[in-house]
Amino acid sequence: MTLFRPIAALSLISLLAAPALAQQAQQAGPRIDTAISSDSKETMAEKTSFAQTTPKIFVFYMMADAVKGTRVKAAWIAEKVDGYDPNNKFDESNATSPGGTYWGAFSYPRPGAAWPLGQYRVDLSIDGKVVKSVKFKIEKADEPKKPS
Repeated sequence: MTLFRPIAALSLISLLAAPALAQQAQQAGPRIDTAISSDSKETMAEKTSFAQTTPKIFVFYMMADAVKGTRVKAAWIAEKVDGYDPNNKFDESNATSPGGTYWGAFSYPRPGAAWPLGQYRVDLSIDGKVVKSVKFKIEKADEPKKPS
C-alpha cells in the first residue's frame, strides 16, 4: 500500500499537468508574438493613429520559433475608409522567414497627397493562416490654434 500512494500522486500530477502540456504543444511552431504599427522604422514607436500626411506606415512583427522558409504575408485592408467599400484589401506583400526568432516589418507608403480618413487593419498570416491583426486609423491633423 505504501507504493500505491506515490503512484497515485504521480498519476494525479500527470492528469493536472496534461492541459498545460497540450497548450504548449499547440503553441509550438512558428507564431507572431507581437505586432504593432508605427510611422518610424528607426524607433519602432507604437502608434494606432496617424495623420493623413504620414509618409509611410510600418507594421512590425516579432516572429518566434519559425523554420527557415516560413511564409509571412501582410494584407492591408481599408475597414471603414472614406471612398472605399468596407473591408477593401488594397495591397498585399510577402516575406520569407530566415528562421528562428526575429523582428520583421512590412510598410505601405502614403497613397498620393494624403491617406484617406478612416479605419484600417493589416492581417498578418503565417503559411496562409491569419494569426494577428494590427488596427490603426487615419485622422485629420489638428489645425494650429490661432492666438487670441
